[in-house]
Amino acid sequence: MRKCAVFSVALLAVLSFMLPTQASAQGAFVGAGVTFPTGDYSDFGDGDGAKTGWLTMGGVSFPLADGGLSVFGEGFFGSNSHEEEGDKTNLYGAMGGVLFDAAEEGEAGLYAFGQAGFLVHSYKSDSFEEGSETGLAFAGGAGYGFPLGGVSGWIEGRYTHALFDDGNTTYFGFLAGLSFPLGGGDG
Repeated sequence: MRKCAVFSVALLAVLSFMLPTQASAQGAFVGAGVTFPTGDYSDFGDGDGAKTGWLTMGGVSFPLADGGLSVFGEGFFGSNSHEEEGDKTNLYGAMGGVLFDAAEEGEAGLYAFGQAGFLVHSYKSDSFEEGSETGLAFAGGAGYGFPLGGVSGWIEGRYTHALFDDGNTTYFGFLAGLSFPLGGGDG
C-alpha cells in the first residue's frame, strides 16, 4: 500500500508541473463517503460478496481555461467487508480526469466529471487465499458544489469500474467533501 501512496503523490506532483503555470484557481480537495458494490464485486458466486463500505480521497485540480473546464488528479483508499466473517477488500489507487463545472466561480451549481487511472483490489481473509491485483480503472459522476466562506463544499455520486484478469470491481460511491483554493497564477 505504501508503494501506491508514493506513486499517487508522485503522479499528482508530475501532473502539477505539466499543467499551465498561468492557471489562477488551483485547488486541493478532500472527501469521504460510502460505497455500494455492484456486479461481480457484490456477489462472487460463493456467497462472499462485498458489502457496503467506505472511501476517502484527496487531490488537486487546475483550471484549463475560463468556462468551467479543469483537470484533476486524486488518490483514494477505501474498504468493504464481506459476508464471510473476517474477510475484507481494500481498494486504493490514483486517477486523473476532466471536470466541467456549470456554475459561475464562487456560486453554487452542478458539475460532471470523467476519469481514468489504476485501482488496486487487495483481498484479505481469515479463511480463504488472500491476493492483490492492480487494474485499469474508469470513473464518472456528477455533483453539486457550494461556497462555504473561503472554501467550497461538495456532494457527488460516482460510478467506478476496474478491469482485472480475474473479473471486475465495480461500485457506486456517494461522497461529500471540501475544496480549498491554493492561489498562484495571476489571481
